Amino acid sequence: MAESVVIRKQSFSRAEADIIQSEIRKSPDITGYSLRELLGFESVFKAYSDGEFAGACINFDFGERWTELSGFVVLPKFRGQGIGRALYQTAWEDAVNRKRNIYVVSRHPAMQKIMCRSDLKIIAEFRKLPRAIRLHSLRFAISWYRLLEAIRKWPMKKSGKFIFGIKQITNNPTS
Repeated sequence: MAESVVIRKQSFSRAEADIIQSEIRKSPDITGYSLRELLGFESVFKAYSDGEFAGACINFDFGERWTELSGFVVLPKFRGQGIGRALYQTAWEDAVNRKRNIYVVSRHPAMQKIMCRSDLKIIAEFRKLPRAIRLHSLRFAISWYRLLEAIRKWPMKKSGKFIFGIKQITNNPTS
């Protein structure tokens, strides 16, 4: 990891949201968030390397007790330094400390590697996920922004198939 990496929990500034959205738009593996959504998130973990913005992720609460660890982006010049793993660990600890069930989905090889090394139950089929996650995913997908992004990204080469990971912290994982 870089000499001095600090992770802070705070909302995006407009400039940071613009950077994150730009990086997501380049990736065939992330459908993305509108600028309005990015600026509205409260549970954002931002990494700074030697004081410079290096990446971020979002904890998105849904249902009664679920949190999706989402929107992982490490800026190109900071990749390969362990910042993604540090963001993941910080987001994970936040969800566990709040006694939230954890959900992660990705088709990006680096993220899948992190997922498989963590304490997640890996599920290969969407239909086998708990009902609360399926409903959340469908609500998330129903967005003009994401529909237009999916169409724009259709010709881009994707990294692979989605895998889904869950960690049940609470006794009622379906809510």
